[in-house]
Amino acid sequence: MTMRRALHIAALVIIALLTVGLYKAKTDAAQARAHVAQLEHDIADTQADMRALRAEIAHLETPEHVEQLAQQQLGLHPGGESAALPESAMETHLPAPQAPRVNTPPNHAQSTAPGNRH
Repeated sequence: MTMRRALHIAALVIIALLTVGLYKAKTDAAQARAHVAQLEHDIADTQADMRALRAEIAHLETPEHVEQLAQQQLGLHPGGESAALPESAMETHLPAPQAPRVNTPPNHAQSTAPGNRH
């Protein structure tokens, strides 16, 4: 009888462990589903924000808006004389021209010559 009783106790322990494991697995799966749903919601919000920002960029880049800003902030008008800088004012408003830089590769001929070792 003791052997049979020991088997029953072992079976009950195994069933209890499996029940606890199943409960934990279901709980973890529910948490994972909730996390995925939250991430999907975050992605949808971010995509909506991106669409709104792209629409705002498109509006800000329109020629009409650029003209409006040029008129308001710079006092420039399309085709007006104010759009061009008079030649007499160029020296005071524009930087002086600079000579172009010439990129010369370093001279490695001396350091790589066969008889020239350090």
